Amino acid sequence: MDIHLSWDLFIIVFFVVIVAYSLIIGRDNTLKVILGTYVAALSADAGGSIFGKYFSGSEMFLKILKFASLGTESAAVVFMKVLFFVGLVILFAVKGAFFVQTNSDRSGPIRLVISLMYAVMSAGLIVSVILVFVSGVSFVGGGNAQTTGSALWTMYSQSTMVKSIVGNSYFWFSVPALAFLIQSIYNKKPAA
Repeated sequence: MDIHLSWDLFIIVFFVVIVAYSLIIGRDNTLKVILGTYVAALSADAGGSIFGKYFSGSEMFLKILKFASLGTESAAVVFMKVLFFVGLVILFAVKGAFFVQTNSDRSGPIRLVISLMYAVMSAGLIVSVILVFVSGVSFVGGGNAQTTGSALWTMYSQSTMVKSIVGNSYFWFSVPALAFLIQSIYNKKPAA
């Protein structure tokens, strides 16, 4: 068996791991991860930008460049944003001080389908956020038109998955929140 490592394979494996993890932790905790992902995306974006603004050129910054084998300061800022993002998502999932509880008044197969949908949405959202960071775009401060295309070009040109995720990133960012809102509206409230 000849396996060729590619961005498609990496993204598929990463996607499947997130979906499997989401199914293991259940629908309510997956919703907690989705909500934490939105907060983590904004926080990591701002935190990475602050890091780049105040530590650019410092000895610590140069050590990070060398340690991570990054060639430019903008690559180090992207690296820090992704690192902050992953760390914050994990912290929100494990220690987040908010609670999500949905009613389970549906049949087993329907609950499984809903849990699977949330798992896929969670994976898509996390992968999309990472690809947006890699592209050089900022949720908080916009993006640089020159770096946006060039940073992702290698992955984009080699991977149909990256093309699909980047081309549908607005979908991945909006649908999890809308699905959660719709479920919240149609969820039957238990009698007090």
